Amino acid sequence: MIDLKDLDTFLKFATEELLLESSEINPRSEFRNLRTWSSLNALVLISRINDETEIMISSSQLANCKTINDIHQLIVNG
Repeated sequence: MIDLKDLDTFLKFATEELLLESSEINPRSEFRNLRTWSSLNALVLISRINDETEIMISSSQLANCKTINDIHQLIVNG
């Protein structure tokens, strides 16, 4: 397991999972505007977060998020 509560670690994780370059993502990035974002990638990201942290993010929680940092906060507060 990796520590996704650490923001830098989470950014690297999200970058890899979403097949992005590090220059394409930051905490303020609106994830729905990322070039690789799709409903399938959303499910994959939720699943991978659960695999690494045992924190389950629901689709409704994700729907209430806007930025990468919002997703990160779900993990921190999870």
